Amino acid sequence: MSTTDGAAEAVADMVRTCGPMVHAVVRRIVRNPADADDVVQDAFVSAYRHWGDFRGESKPCTWLHAIAVRAALRRGKRDARRRSVTRDYAAALPFAQPRLAAAEFDPESREARELREDARARIDEAIADVPEPFRSAIVLKDIADMGVADAARVLGIKPATLKTRVHRGRILLRASLLADRSRKHVPPPAYARAVCMDLLRAKMDSLDRGVDFPVQDGLVCERCRQVFASLDVGADACASLRGTTMPTALRKRIERAIREEAARA
Repeated sequence: MSTTDGAAEAVADMVRTCGPMVHAVVRRIVRNPADADDVVQDAFVSAYRHWGDFRGESKPCTWLHAIAVRAALRRGKRDARRRSVTRDYAAALPFAQPRLAAAEFDPESREARELREDARARIDEAIADVPEPFRSAIVLKDIADMGVADAARVLGIKPATLKTRVHRGRILLRASLLADRSRKHVPPPAYARAVCMDLLRAKMDSLDRGVDFPVQDGLVCERCRQVFASLDVGADACASLRGTTMPTALRKRIERAIREEAARA
């Protein structure tokens, strides 16, 4: 088998195995769907051209995501809105707010089901409202379900930086998802701000690891329970976007582009 044949076979395999998730990720970073499709196609063509440079230091899909996401971020800068990320994050922190959207329900209740369904319906809009660099971090971690190390490798940052961006991105996403929901009065924080932030970090770490956070009534106050439940709603909505299929038209475009590249080789 020639090098060209090997590259074509490898990329064709990635179209099948990685393509749906790459498309789901890029679609949430690049606002315009047509631009997102162009980025995905160009990423596969680039992977074909540079297959000989792949050294196996990461999984092929992680390598492909790195190509696609970095191109998506470059394209996304054209649509970037000027805003104060620090101010937005400070405003989104829920611990000083006297009223919060209710999110802690019996998981089998009608209220819980309606909240999850509403979040899933609005998740794309809410993610689009999260500014970079937080959006790409939560897209990779909570939609693509990448581990911290792989997501950091894709973005070219340290794992600790990735975790910080993901944690802040979830707070911003939560604020966007719940922006239009009615609020109820909740008691003030039961602890000092530092303790609340420690509990929040513990909750975020449990989301990072994909495990349940043990909410103990004697330790976690009503305010924190509502916040933690709303973070779970956001995580569920993100998981609903995990790509399982790639649009047929886009897949055919990619396959045609690879054949054209092979013919020119």
